[in-house]
Amino acid sequence: MTSFVVHELAARGMVPVVAHYAPYSVVPGLSVPSFRLLQRRIGWRQGHAYGTHEINAIGAWLPELEFTHYAATQRWRELMNSCDAFVAVSGNVLAATPFLQTNRAYLAWVATDWQGDRQDRVKHFPFVRRLLDTCVNGPIIRRLERRLLRAGHVLSLSEYTAHMLGDIAGPAFHTTLLPVAVDSTLFVPQPAARVAGRLGFAGRFNDPRKNIGLLLRAAAQLREGGHQVSVLLMGDAVEPDISQTIDALGLAGHVTIEPGLTRNELRDRLQTLDVFVLPSHQEGLCIAALEAMACGVPVVSTRCGGPEEFVIADRTGTLVDSDPRQVAQAIAAILGNPALRDKMGYAARRLVEERYCAERVQTVFAEAFRNAFPRLASERSRIRHATALTSGPATDWPLHV
Repeated sequence: MTSFVVHELAARGMVPVVAHYAPYSVVPGLSVPSFRLLQRRIGWRQGHAYGTHEINAIGAWLPELEFTHYAATQRWRELMNSCDAFVAVSGNVLAATPFLQTNRAYLAWVATDWQGDRQDRVKHFPFVRRLLDTCVNGPIIRRLERRLLRAGHVLSLSEYTAHMLGDIAGPAFHTTLLPVAVDSTLFVPQPAARVAGRLGFAGRFNDPRKNIGLLLRAAAQLREGGHQVSVLLMGDAVEPDISQTIDALGLAGHVTIEPGLTRNELRDRLQTLDVFVLPSHQEGLCIAALEAMACGVPVVSTRCGGPEEFVIADRTGTLVDSDPRQVAQAIAAILGNPALRDKMGYAARRLVEERYCAERVQTVFAEAFRNAFPRLASERSRIRHATALTSGPATDWPLHV
């Protein structure tokens, strides 16, 4: 999402300036937790990403209090004062906080609501953290989220996202749908590359929200039933609990893990899949599933939100409940009918071309940007633009002080 926004603005003669909260768990030296309040100040680091564009990682006061992550501290104000337009691109709308706190007009492209973005992670928080969430973070952030949604121009990643945000913001909430553009010139079908029985998933599969154990249990049931399936997991380095699950299910030697793939490598792997499986508890959209569809791969997905818009029963794939038997049965029905699999793959590719092509998404974004910043419509050069990212680190740029 951020890459799309940065490149779209640069293509229109603007100079994107990217900034994001540097998570305390990743860069502890930049933030000031409660036990360091009298010992140091907030820090920041600058580097380059998305080509040669400036990117700023900024710390926060009291990172234990999640609503402080994007508070308009000095470095945020310095960056905002140097810019003319302000766009938040994030999982939830909290990244727009510094814009709201300084009374700036902003455009926010949002993938999910705050609670939906973290509901599975919360289950693994220690007791003290859960207590802090219940008594402090939750009440404050829910009010802040409502204000942010009402005050800015909001783009929703999917109809599911729009519905969730509307429930929070109230009846006066207005939003425009803006899905992520899929590069259908890069992600293309390659029938000769397909590996029979290969099931795949791409994404942060260590995240509990992705529910990757459901896919593994379904694969184990398929193999027990005589189906020669294998699993390809792309995106993360496997953590011990997933390795243990693979071994316990008897899948050792039948699951391949490939972290850190380039875009071309991801394309090459997706082209080998027979079926893309999406086992998540909740998804705002799932870009990887759309990229698989662009490669002519049908999708079996749980009913988890955003994917329900493009996984169309008996056309582009199958929707199931979060039950390993249902997932296994849906996969088996596709694998056992090559004509159906080809028909679904063709329809999946066509749907991506119709709904998620770059030209369509670019048009929607350009119109939303003009509406949010009308005075810039005729000032297309020498504009600096600040983009607030999701509260996670960028992964493709070097940091330097």
